[in-house]
Amino acid sequence: SLYDRMPGLKIASPMTPREYIEVYEKFMEDDEPYYVSEHRKSYDNTEELNNVIHQKSDIVLFPISITRFAAEEARKILQEMGYKVSIIHQLWIKPFIVEDTWKKCLKNSKFGGLVLDDDYEQGVATNIAHKLMLSTTKPVDVLCIDNRSAGFHPDVDNLPPSPQKIVNKVLEMSSEK
Repeated sequence: SLYDRMPGLKIASPMTPREYIEVYEKFMEDDEPYYVSEHRKSYDNTEELNNVIHQKSDIVLFPISITRFAAEEARKILQEMGYKVSIIHQLWIKPFIVEDTWKKCLKNSKFGGLVLDDDYEQGVATNIAHKLMLSTTKPVDVLCIDNRSAGFHPDVDNLPPSPQKIVNKVLEMSSEK
């Protein structure tokens, strides 16, 4: 997107009260412009979203924006199925920095990672997946909205990945190994 190529622009996608405060405090200390990608569902949320990092995961989820809530639900479903799922919530989109704990978690995973986003596949999610793969040599796939126009009717709406869609993608990824 245009925002990815704009020098100096910082992009965050807060979904929790603490994250909004963090982004605001960093903005106030900085001289660079910020783009804060807000999702209306974040306004209803009063709970913090914490990373869950296992030493040896089956899969590592990297959800962005509203997909973070569906990823939490999918993690619980997969856990009940016997999968060990790590989840690393993405707040900072740009600059995107792969933390050492994320690298270690992804490197030690059985099936790699999955970046989740409520946008189209060939954008931020693919860029993040690419950076994660380069830093770990583990496969990282993406799951986003369908590659079609969105509508405003239930029959044609183009919604972010649901918990079940995330579960199905993880099952697909694990069966390919």
